[in-house]
Amino acid sequence: MHRQIDRTKPVLLELDWAPLAYSTGSRNRVRMNPAHITLFRNAILLQGVFGEPKIVVEFLSSDRHREEYANWARELFFHRQSLAGLGLLRQELVSFLDLLPTADLGTTRLSNPFADALPQMGLGPHKGNLLKALAAQTAALSVGDGMMIHYLNRDLEQAHACAAQLDTDNPLLQKYSALILREYQQAKDFDDLLDSFR
Repeated sequence: MHRQIDRTKPVLLELDWAPLAYSTGSRNRVRMNPAHITLFRNAILLQGVFGEPKIVVEFLSSDRHREEYANWARELFFHRQSLAGLGLLRQELVSFLDLLPTADLGTTRLSNPFADALPQMGLGPHKGNLLKALAAQTAALSVGDGMMIHYLNRDLEQAHACAAQLDTDNPLLQKYSALILREYQQAKDFDDLLDSFR
């Protein structure tokens, strides 16, 4: 069986699928372009921290939201008592988040913030999403934390519901609440426009 490239998705890593020479089944050998090893490594680290494939693809294909995500992760991770419970090394995480917004992910190796193993290997029900693990570790999420978790999970409707009821003096939360409310309104306006064409 020969694999075809899905041209509807962005091609970030060049892979070469070749059938095994002495196999009667459909098993293939996969080779990666050596120039993409650093990009692949960074993608695995991003997947470990952010967990959502869509967010990882967004990081790798555009730097538009990197600063935003890095700031949210910084806010969520560093305002907790223990990073050790999540298997993170504080200094490496600081370096990872500082470098993330501006790094060329194809050539610059991000530091590995994980102490022992990648979360994809051992967080069980959290399915490798450290931000979800962080939410589960905190007994009661504040509305602001919930808002950010929903937004990072690309659940704009839930994030909007949290942002609409948020009452805080925290300037960072106010900024992200305004961003979510604006994005939600833009999405709603676009939806209404599409509905008007029907």
